[in-house]
Amino acid sequence: AYTVGRPIRAVASQAGAVAAGAPVALTRTRGGAVREADELFEAIRAMAATLESRAGYIRAFATEVSHEFKTPLTAIRGALELLQDHAETMTEAERARFLGAALADVERLDRLVRRLLDLARAEAPGAAEGVSDVGAVARDVAAPFGATAGGPALRAAIAPEALRAVLGLLLDNVRQHAGEGARAWVTWREAEGGVEIEVRDDGRGVSAGNAARVFDRFFTTAREAGGTGLGLAIARGRVEAVGGRIGLREVERGACFVVWVRRAG
Repeated sequence: AYTVGRPIRAVASQAGAVAAGAPVALTRTRGGAVREADELFEAIRAMAATLESRAGYIRAFATEVSHEFKTPLTAIRGALELLQDHAETMTEAERARFLGAALADVERLDRLVRRLLDLARAEAPGAAEGVSDVGAVARDVAAPFGATAGGPALRAAIAPEALRAVLGLLLDNVRQHAGEGARAWVTWREAEGGVEIEVRDDGRGVSAGNAARVFDRFFTTAREAGGTGLGLAIARGRVEAVGGRIGLREVERGACFVVWVRRAG
């Protein structure tokens, strides 16, 4: 009874601490005499690691969201307080300027909320599962952006709406950052047992300092133009949800985003 009970009591004690929210590092000095107890310990340790990772993600995300919301909210509050205290002595043009600034910040908050909902959907388990005809989706998405699309007949293990969203976000990134007159291409091929899709342009490219941050939530160099810094984070969430990956490939001119997903069929 002692041989069976001792390791189970030890695991139960640490599991209780984890359930209470304590950042407990589950440790085991030696294996138990009962194989099932060791298996239980390993399962709980894996669960604790997952919970701690998720808690860290939520803490970081909450900090980032509060920072992004704080700036426009502070600006709105300042504009409204000025109008409340001095509206009667302001000219019509001054009142219109403060109201316009407040409205612009409200619109930014609205864009942030919509993008956050898109990000939540992108990171939801199973949200992007399905099968896509890569050529059909890519050509359909590329046309409104004036991008050239081409590649062999391939099917990818990602839902058509998810692939459409990813390519649309990447091409919209080209529109925002590549510069006036930049051209874009969407190409795909079989690679590493899956499908590799490139979205490339001949524009300004991505600086070395920004290359490591472009997929970070809320990172943007187009904030004044309405950028939220969530587009590429959403694209990454969509791709990673189906076991794929997305990144930047170094090219001589412009920027080249590469998406890899498993091949279907």
